[in-house]
Amino acid sequence: MTSTMWTLPAETRRTLNESDRRWPVQFGMRAVAAFLSFIGTIIFAVTISISKQNYGGSDWVDGMPIAPLLLSLVYNPTLVFLTLYYRHGKSIHPGFSVTADLVIWGLAVPAIVFSVGVGWFWWWQPVITQYGDYIPCDEYNFWSRHCNPLIYTLGNMEIAANVFLALVLILHFVLFVFACIACHKWRMARKKESVQRRNIELQYHRSPEEHMEGQPPAYTPSANTESSLRSPVSPISRDQHTAKYA
Repeated sequence: MTSTMWTLPAETRRTLNESDRRWPVQFGMRAVAAFLSFIGTIIFAVTISISKQNYGGSDWVDGMPIAPLLLSLVYNPTLVFLTLYYRHGKSIHPGFSVTADLVIWGLAVPAIVFSVGVGWFWWWQPVITQYGDYIPCDEYNFWSRHCNPLIYTLGNMEIAANVFLALVLILHFVLFVFACIACHKWRMARKKESVQRRNIELQYHRSPEEHMEGQPPAYTPSANTESSLRSPVSPISRDQHTAKYA
């Protein structure tokens, strides 16, 4: 995000700092969440494909975590791009982030529970040897690494994908808190503006726009005025004034 700050126009950075000085941290978190979501989505998709081809069955358990990951992958870059380059630093209503972050981490919680609860790693079992080093692939060793190594690969992939999903959940929960704070500040600012507008209407019996139109223009000293303030009396006039009253 540091390089992004230096490539942004000064006006955009000023607008961002006025709305929230923590914007580099929040945009950095959203960039990290989008990257983790991309990696997690790929791992879950590959796990579903391999599991479906070799063991069949339903893939909704591994498919469920893809929903919050895809939402994070789409929403975060879109929000950053619109704020920085389309709106030139003008923040989008924080209510959008409150809703999106709540949906993402809210979906991630049950997704992790279901994915971990029925993961392939629960089928892992130790190897039982017979007659020395001989390992029969019977009912006691069918799910062992020696007889069925694929489920160990799938289990490790599920563990890695759920770690990425958990990190995305944590990031979006923190971003949800930031968005709630920003939404509260936005409501307070709107309330303050509404009170000020109402006071002007009650005091002057006209809208704030009409009141500002009736105000005299702000005083801006000209160059001649500034020079006269620096030297109110020229040296010649001062000498004549002294001789007159000597």
